Amino acid sequence: MITNEQAVLQAEEEIERLKQAYMEHLNPIVIKIHESEQPPSLQDLLTCQKLGSKYFNFIENFVGNSGLLGAHTNGKWVTGFAETCHSVLKAFVVHVNFLRSHSDTLKGDLEQPDTAAYANMQRMTKEYLPKEQWQQIESLFKNNSLPITGFEYAGVNDMNKTPKWQLITGLVIGVLFALIILLLAILIPNPTATQFFIFRGVFAVSLAAIAAIIPGLLNVESRLQKFSIRATGAIAVFIIVWLLNPPALVGS
Repeated sequence: MITNEQAVLQAEEEIERLKQAYMEHLNPIVIKIHESEQPPSLQDLLTCQKLGSKYFNFIENFVGNSGLLGAHTNGKWVTGFAETCHSVLKAFVVHVNFLRSHSDTLKGDLEQPDTAAYANMQRMTKEYLPKEQWQQIESLFKNNSLPITGFEYAGVNDMNKTPKWQLITGLVIGVLFALIILLLAILIPNPTATQFFIFRGVFAVSLAAIAAIIPGLLNVESRLQKFSIRATGAIAVFIIVWLLNPPALVGS
């Protein structure tokens, strides 16, 4: 089983392979046009269209999957790949115009991009590149009557982000309550059963508040006499602290 990092590297290698296959077929055609003014054959154009579609579509699909592979967490990688998408989108316009210039030969075989074509790459450039760069590509697509759905529609966010003030408030309250409980544990080394119940509950809540801002996922499953508990994240931390009693374990 390959890791996400390996999957990203394999996808990048496939992108380069598809690009080379496309360029190796296109370059002789362009040279022939310039040197002998000989128009490409229908088969040349169909093959060019097919190889170009494979190349551009693979990158488009990879952009859609790159978030699932965790690639967007690397700032330098995602910025570099957004720049790659910028170049690929420019190349796509050249590709389309080349095929359109030979529409008489292709006739009904000329493929037309749909309204959402390459929206993922457009969103990538808009999200991670300076405004003037993605607007340049947007204008290029508009001027060539190509779809700009990705520039106009940002798409749905993956998840609702917790407001920064809420994270800071949770951290401050959690640390404050934890310090209070630690101080009380020193001042009251032998609390009553009621005091211990309260200390333990407040301490569990404070640690859960601190854990809520720490990235990652914790799963806990506890089976009691009459019921079972399943929890994740900050609630899981609360359950661990609440159910675990270190003094009792040491005493036993």
